Amino acid sequence: MDRRKFLTLSSAGAATLGFGAIGAPAALAATAPALPNEVSRLANVRTQKGGALYDNVEVDIAGDRARLFIPQTVSRNSTAMVGAVWFYHAASSSHNALNGGFKYPAELVVDQNAIAICINAGGTQYTNSIATTAQKNAWTYLNALYTVRRNFLRATSFGGSLACYTYGKKLIPYIRGLYMVNALYDNEWLYAYDTQNQAHVGDAYGNDLTQIKGTNPARISASPWTNSRVKVLVSDDAHPDNVVIPSKNGLALISKIKPVAADTQVMYHTLGHDTPGFAHTDMMKTFAQWSV
Repeated sequence: MDRRKFLTLSSAGAATLGFGAIGAPAALAATAPALPNEVSRLANVRTQKGGALYDNVEVDIAGDRARLFIPQTVSRNSTAMVGAVWFYHAASSSHNALNGGFKYPAELVVDQNAIAICINAGGTQYTNSIATTAQKNAWTYLNALYTVRRNFLRATSFGGSLACYTYGKKLIPYIRGLYMVNALYDNEWLYAYDTQNQAHVGDAYGNDLTQIKGTNPARISASPWTNSRVKVLVSDDAHPDNVVIPSKNGLALISKIKPVAADTQVMYHTLGHDTPGFAHTDMMKTFAQWSV
């Protein structure tokens, strides 16, 4: 498919684009059968923009909760390849962020016939053993049900820590790129910066600096980031983000990996630590580019 044609179709919001889309070709819509360890479900939900049908499902994965938006066009135990977008929430949130701040972008993912997933461990446990184990368990769970061959990572605030570690350490395969919005990269910086521990990064590691250093994404060398794709949205100097300082986090990551990465992008906004509205559609545009 011609790249220019693909991008035009993608920006128009076509639900299925075939090869090159983040999802897979559409099938007949149907409510999915109960997932393993399913906790709750809101079935037959329609996306706000595209009107696609999906099921909003909460599951328990080895003790960690996760929420998934499953397009009804995606079939379990099928060989049809599908994409997934992993949402990493802030420290003050949970997997239910998929029903809150992440709902609109997650529905945009569904409109592209791909799965949206948010695990609970995310920003709450940073990159301690609970979080990294939950990430690996969630991939094992999802991959046992669907033929996922494109993974995209979308992080906000302190959720950036696990997203960066997942990409840098390849905790899951088939990663096509990482999209960060005001997101954390350096756990040690946060531990020193947040003297009152309001972000609870110290709690996640028992205030053990050795453990914080041991799984700090900022300590991963540039080499594992070879051929990676990363875009960061950060607030400009005139509108400082005093929660996650860009120069120590998103911009520091870009500076490190730029010589070896396949694509690095920086976009500025004026909202401090708040997420700009354009981030959602820009995320989908960026993921579409990385799908080609």
